[in-house]
Amino acid sequence: MLLKKIYLIELLRFASSLAVIIHHYEFFFFRANDFNLLKISEENFNILPFGKILDFVYEFGDYGVHIFWTISGFVISYVYYDSIKKYNWKMFFINRFSRLYPLHFITLLAVIVIQFIDLDFSKELDLFKYNDLYHFFLNLFFISAWGFEQNFSFNLPIWSVSLEIIAYTIFFITVSKFNNLGLKELFIFYFLLTIISKTGFMENDQHNDLLSCIRLFVSGMIVFILFKQNRKYIFLFLSVLFLIFSFINNFKIFFFCPGVLMLILSIENFFDIKNKMFLNFCSIMGNLTYSSYLIHLPLSLIIISFYRNDAQIFLSEYFFVSYIIAIIIISLISYHFIEKKLKKFIRDKFISRK
Repeated sequence: MLLKKIYLIELLRFASSLAVIIHHYEFFFFRANDFNLLKISEENFNILPFGKILDFVYEFGDYGVHIFWTISGFVISYVYYDSIKKYNWKMFFINRFSRLYPLHFITLLAVIVIQFIDLDFSKELDLFKYNDLYHFFLNLFFISAWGFEQNFSFNLPIWSVSLEIIAYTIFFITVSKFNNLGLKELFIFYFLLTIISKTGFMENDQHNDLLSCIRLFVSGMIVFILFKQNRKYIFLFLSVLFLIFSFINNFKIFFFCPGVLMLILSIENFFDIKNKMFLNFCSIMGNLTYSSYLIHLPLSLIIISFYRNDAQIFLSEYFFVSYIIAIIIISLISYHFIEKKLKKFIRDKFISRK
């Protein structure tokens, strides 16, 4: 299958990251912190900037992580599933490492610098509670959410990416070793993961997060197989069915995420979008997903260190808009002048070209 960029997925990726960033706006009022007397809870999200409009995102924006895990399963399958034989373990690992690790390392160092510049302030932040040498090495080796940790540490959002490393490993091993891996095998694997999650065998929060990550990643792989079959109307019908079912009785994230992804893919299938300005916008926003996700917490900590005695400013809609714009601008700079260059350098250095 000839690969082409699926632009609306790029937009969905950024929207998922933005939802998490808005959800994390509560860092300015973090409930466990003592520096800010303006305590925020689900009952008073409406006092936050644009609270009446963004109330749902403030409360449930963390589901953007779950959507992103599903997108990752689809995108990794889209890129590697049919061409996995061209890649050995080293090539696959370097491709993933060069994209993810450089910015992770830079933001890890940034949080350490922020902590040491204002150590008294950082002691007031619950986010810094486990910023010790042990958790530094967990972060350094990208295993900060593998169950070895006591809690979140350093650049908190990296936990979800840490779990994706396990999903990538499972993907490479299964797809490269089993030639006939298809819908049947993926459904069986997904069903087994679901059974394990329901048994209570892995009640630890970290284990539940890992199971959720792998289940959603596998659901993204299943979406890819269905997408590849090119049955547009069946695909659209399934997407609507999943979305409807996800809202019946209790909200079901494991139906919602693949449903949203399939709906976006259906829109791109049925509408031949040719507006270059819009397509470029989607591409740019997609490129900013990872950088915005990792940069927003260090930026928040810097801002808090300056305005912790004037916390009312965090309720300003002007501040909120400025904060989002600042994240986008810094992410643009990061992607073009740091991430792209380091990714190219690492791949050129460690992957031989024949």
